[in-house]
Amino acid sequence: MTHTLQCSVCVAAALAIGAGADRLSSQAPEPAQVVRTAVRATTLDALTPVTSWAKAAPGIWRATAGNASREIRYTSLAAELPRLDALRAKPDHAFPFASDPIAFERTADGKTVVRVPCAAGEKLFGFGLQLDGLDRNQGVFTLNVDHWSTGGGRTHAPVPFYVSSRGYGVFIDTARFIKVYARVGNRKDSPRNPPPVDRNPPPGDPAPRWDSQPDADAVEILVDGPGADIVVIAGATIADVVSRYNLFNGGGALPPLWGLGFWHRVHAAADADRVRREVAEFEARRIPLDVIGLEPGWMTKSYPCTFEWQKKRFPDPPAFVAELLSRGIRLNLWENPYVSPESRLYKTMFPLSASHMVWLGLVPDYTLPEARRALIGQHAQDHVGIGVSGYKIDEVDGFDVWLWPDHASFPSGTPAPAMRQAYGLLMQDLVFKGLFKARNQRTYGLVRASNGAASGYPFAIYSDAYDLKEYITGMSASGFAGVLWTPEIRSARDEHDWIDRMQVVAFSALAQLNAWASGATPWHFEDATGMVRETLELRMRLLPYFYTAFAAYHFDGVPPIRPMAFEDAALGHVADQFMFGPSILVAPFYGKGGWSREVLLPAGKWYDFYTGEFVGDGGRVTRQSDTGRIPLLVREGAVVPMLKEPVANTARAYGQALEVRHYGTTPGVFDLFEDDGRTFDYERGRYRTRRLSVEAGEGGRFSLKEMVVKDAAPPMFGRSELRVMTR
Repeated sequence: MTHTLQCSVCVAAALAIGAGADRLSSQAPEPAQVVRTAVRATTLDALTPVTSWAKAAPGIWRATAGNASREIRYTSLAAELPRLDALRAKPDHAFPFASDPIAFERTADGKTVVRVPCAAGEKLFGFGLQLDGLDRNQGVFTLNVDHWSTGGGRTHAPVPFYVSSRGYGVFIDTARFIKVYARVGNRKDSPRNPPPVDRNPPPGDPAPRWDSQPDADAVEILVDGPGADIVVIAGATIADVVSRYNLFNGGGALPPLWGLGFWHRVHAAADADRVRREVAEFEARRIPLDVIGLEPGWMTKSYPCTFEWQKKRFPDPPAFVAELLSRGIRLNLWENPYVSPESRLYKTMFPLSASHMVWLGLVPDYTLPEARRALIGQHAQDHVGIGVSGYKIDEVDGFDVWLWPDHASFPSGTPAPAMRQAYGLLMQDLVFKGLFKARNQRTYGLVRASNGAASGYPFAIYSDAYDLKEYITGMSASGFAGVLWTPEIRSARDEHDWIDRMQVVAFSALAQLNAWASGATPWHFEDATGMVRETLELRMRLLPYFYTAFAAYHFDGVPPIRPMAFEDAALGHVADQFMFGPSILVAPFYGKGGWSREVLLPAGKWYDFYTGEFVGDGGRVTRQSDTGRIPLLVREGAVVPMLKEPVANTARAYGQALEVRHYGTTPGVFDLFEDDGRTFDYERGRYRTRRLSVEAGEGGRFSLKEMVVKDAAPPMFGRSELRVMTR
C-alpha cells in the first residue's frame, strides 16, 4: 500500500448553494489543461458536443453541459479536498471520448439531457447503492433519494456515477433529480441502431429473435435542471476507475479503531439501568462489544426531536457516558434532523428552516452557517462535550409524502428536490467537520441516506431492506458508489437465519445489531450463541488487517469491501460474494438451501481461510459447513495479520501480539498501517507502516521479515509471529 499525503489545492470548483447561501467550501480549480475533442462525423444534429474538458488530474476531466452556475455540486460537499498527490502518482490515460464525444441538449421544458456513447458489449455498474443486482447494462434508473425501493434507482444513496468495463467512469456532479436511460431509447438519427426485426414473418421465412428493447448505443441522462457538471474518469481497470473517483472526492474515510468493533443498539425504551445490565451480560458471555447505540427514547421528545436528554431514563448523562468509557465502550446517539417545538433550538431555527415541516418539526436549512452553528453548539454542549462518540442520522431518505414536498421553499433559495438529494450529505458534513474534526477526534456513525462525493465521510448507510440476499448485494454495490454500507440485523426467523445474518454483518463496514424494536441480543437464539461469539471474535482478531484496508481506502481510494468486478470484470454480475480487504473472499450462506453454496473464484489459486487447504484455481467450487461457519477463501501468497487472541473490545487491542498468516506457496507482503487510532494526526504524517514480508527459504520453509517503512508514530500492535497455513 502506497501512502500519500493530501494536497491543499482542489480541482473541483465549489458553487454557492442556492441564492444567497454561503459556500460550504472554497475549493478553486488549479490551472487546467483544456482538451478539445475531435467531433466525429455524426447525424446526431440536435445534440451539442461537449468539446472543452478541463483536465483535473491524471485520468480525470471535467466539463459543464448547459448552465450549471446555480447548481449544488456534490463535490462542493465532499468531506475532504481531492487527493491530488495520490492522483498524480497514478499513470495518465487517454480521454475515452476523444473521437466519440459526450453531447447534450435542452428539452422543451428546460431540462438537460447528457448523452454518453456506449459501445456494444460494454458492461456497466453503479448508479448508486442498488440492492437488486449489480449489472446496469440496460434499464431505466430514477436516481432520487428514497427508502422503500430496492432497485430502479430510488435508493438510500442514488449516486449519479457509473463505471464501464472499458475502463472509464462518468459522474454527473449535481444534486438535481436524475433519470438514467442506460442503452434504452433509440434515437432515429443514430448511425448505430441495430436493424429492425420482423416479429411476424410470412410462413417459411426465418423468424429471428425479436427484442422489445433494442440495444441503444448510449447512456442518456436526464437532469431536472438547466445544466450539470460532468466528470469523466479513465483508468486501467474498474477498480482503478473507482479508486480515482474516491480520491477525486477526498479519499475514503478512516474510522477510529473502535468503530470497527461490534455495535449493539438497545431497545428504544431502554434506560441507563437496562444498558448496564446488557453490557454486563456481554461481558459475562464473552461477546465483544465496542459501541452502545441509544435509540429515540434517550430524548425528551422524538419525531420530531429535541436533541435533549430524557432525564427519567438517563438521570445523569455525564456519569453514564463516563461509566461506559471506563469499560472501553463508546456511545452513539440516534437522531433525525427535524426540530421539535419543545426543543430549545426551535426559536433559533424557525427563521432558518423550510416552509414545510416533517412530523411537525422544523427542517433546518443547513446550507446556512447560522443553522449549522446552532446545532453544533447544542450538540457540543449536551453530547460530545460529555464524551458521546457519534450519531446515527435517521430519516433523511424519504421521498414525497415522507419528507417535504417538491415546492417547499428554503431560506437559502435552494430548490426543495436538490435539498432532499443533498440533506444526508449536509448532515454528515455538519457532524463530521463541526463536531469531531474540529476537535481532532475521529468518529464513526450511521446515516440513512448519502449521495455523490461521499467517500470521505465516516458514516455507514443502513436500510429498511431486510432480505438477506439484498444485504449481501449491498456490500458489493457500495464498492461502486463510494459509500459504506451495513446490513442491518433486527431479528431472524430461526437459529440458522440468525447465524447467517450475524456472519454477514461481521464482514461488513460496520458490524451492528439493531434491537431498537425487537430488544434482541446476540444470544437471542441460545444454541446459536457459540457460532455468533466465534464470528465476532474473528472480526476482532482481523482488526489489524481490516484497519489497514480502511487506510488504503483513505490513501489510495480502494474500498475496504470490494465487488468481484474489481477482481475480474467477467464476475461483475456476481452479487452474493465480495472481497473483504485485499485478500479474503467472503461467500455468505443465505436462503433456505442449507449451509452449502457455490462460489465463483477469480483466476489464481485460492485457499480455505480456516485450514489453509487448497480450494481451487479459478472456476466454480462448492463450499459447505455443518455448523454454518461462513466460507472465507484467501488468494495465493496472501499475508493476513491478525491479533493472536480475541479481545473484548478494541481498547484492549492496542499492544496485542500478532499472528501473521501466510497462504499458498509463493512469498507475500503486507504493509501494516498503525497510528493512534483516534485522532486525525495521520493526515499530518504521524503514522507507522510496518512491512511484513513472508519469504521462502531453503527446503521450501517460509520465514517472516519485518521492516518499518515509516516510523512516525508508536506501534499500535505488539510483536508478530508467522503461521504458515497451507497444508
